[in-house]
Amino acid sequence: MRLFLFCFLMLITGSSAQDKLILSTEQPKKPPKQTGCAVQELYVIGLTMHDPAERHKAMLEWLDRTKCSGDDYVLIWNSLPEWAGTSDSPLLRAKIMEKAR
Repeated sequence: MRLFLFCFLMLITGSSAQDKLILSTEQPKKPPKQTGCAVQELYVIGLTMHDPAERHKAMLEWLDRTKCSGDDYVLIWNSLPEWAGTSDSPLLRAKIMEKAR
């Protein structure tokens, strides 16, 4: 009798959970692209890429495709020795100064 009652309750619970599912034929909407400056991305590049040449190239590409505020570029400039490490170069510094104008 207990087994029958347990199975019956499981069926009721399962059927009530299915009622809460949203079934739709529409495609899920993509989140909007980020328009602001995400300095954290540059930080992640600095901490995850261990090859200095790859890190330098990735940081230059990030600086090329990202537009930040003056305050963000000051933060990047001050943190670059820590984030870039041996990839810190006059080219990276020049790119930051160019974008900060």
